[in-house]
Amino acid sequence: MMILDTAITLQEHRLMVLLGDGVRLAREHNRPVLVSTVLRAPQYDPLTFFAHGARLSGDRMFWASPSAEYTIAGVDTAWQLATAGATRFTAAADAWRDLCAGALIDDQFGVLGTGPLLMGGFSFDPLRPPSELWAGFPDGLLVLPRYVLTSSDGVSWLTINTVLTPEANLAAEIETALRVYELFDGDASPATAPMPGQLRQGQDVPPAADWQAIVREVEQNLRDGALGKVVLARQYHVQGRTLFDPARVLGRLRVEYSDCFLFAVARGDHCFLGASPERLVRLRHENVRATCLAGSIARGTTPEHDRALGDELLASAKDRAEHEFVVRAICDALAEVCGGRLSTGPLALMKLRNIQHLFTPIVGRVTAGRSLLDLVERLHPTPAMGGTPRDAALAMIRTFEGMDRGWYAAPVGWMDARGEGEFAVAIRSALLHGAQAVLFAGCGIVAGSDPAREYAESCLKLRPMLSVLGGSV
Repeated sequence: MMILDTAITLQEHRLMVLLGDGVRLAREHNRPVLVSTVLRAPQYDPLTFFAHGARLSGDRMFWASPSAEYTIAGVDTAWQLATAGATRFTAAADAWRDLCAGALIDDQFGVLGTGPLLMGGFSFDPLRPPSELWAGFPDGLLVLPRYVLTSSDGVSWLTINTVLTPEANLAAEIETALRVYELFDGDASPATAPMPGQLRQGQDVPPAADWQAIVREVEQNLRDGALGKVVLARQYHVQGRTLFDPARVLGRLRVEYSDCFLFAVARGDHCFLGASPERLVRLRHENVRATCLAGSIARGTTPEHDRALGDELLASAKDRAEHEFVVRAICDALAEVCGGRLSTGPLALMKLRNIQHLFTPIVGRVTAGRSLLDLVERLHPTPAMGGTPRDAALAMIRTFEGMDRGWYAAPVGWMDARGEGEFAVAIRSALLHGAQAVLFAGCGIVAGSDPAREYAESCLKLRPMLSVLGGSV
């Protein structure tokens, strides 16, 4: 078993005292009390922590920022928020604010991604009836993990969260809190070897010809100019030869797509995960960052070919118009909360392993008192995921797309007790269940879009997840 250092052992006593204080307050005020303690931990891989978490709970979360600026793994559920409908963001923000208002937090470090924090996400469209495919993933689900391991700059931090009710048994709560040490026992390196030939079969849903017919019909509807853009998504179903291991899939994504946001939300034997290149929004010390990512083309086979393709994308009137839709929508959504303190960077190319995108960074400074979920609600869905105008595009998606996106193309991320954190857009993703996986990809349709080209682009967007699962398209 991994032995934690003396500093952590000494802090265990403080944890026990804090839990005792929490039980007392819960009984005095007859309400739940959040107790959270942050401990310095020996350097340990959060992905291994996530993998070992299956020993204790089916509820596990994982988040890694691009180039592993910081990584967070959460195991088990101390408390959770399940929200629905049009008020899902505000309801979550209000409930979290209320719980944190009376919390007992022992955090001497103030490191990003430590302390009490919620991890989870939201569905793409709360007005669409959910399907059985997404059972366990409601319109909104934010989990306060019982155990959180955070890694930043080569240093690890352990957070233990407990929500105590008036009926809580102190001895049992202490025993549960200290079970975290079981997660440090065993192999410290999750398997990351490639998984070639692990898929039995794959299937387009809907079939390729049917999806292209839908694209053609939507494109014809766009010609009158009432809508500027509609994003259409599709599924690709695969069957593995063995059970898919979420930790191993994440390990491969970390090797091959380290420049993306890696995320996973495991609920029992279902796990939604992916490697998204697109930040939705980040809030830290009132500084806000967002990303406009729209317009895509393949990578080249040689440096010269790659530059030529990039130049072609930059010169594409269709792709630049699509990109401008997103830039304008993000700036409009943030303008009210940022005032004049909002700016965009120059248009550039974001080059990923097998695809390159038009990319514009957006930065600003929000007025005091804003929560990250306020910004998520304003931004989701951007035209890159839904279309424009938003409501009309969503109505057309409900009419023509014919599938439940669930959490695909929706916000996924984390938020701390100050209402700060980061959310990405859940693209380049898959929903795993045993030996089955459902992959998702979408394309922005505008007047003049070619169905065959859009289908080819969607295949390109499926490659990241399909390759780490052991297949090709």
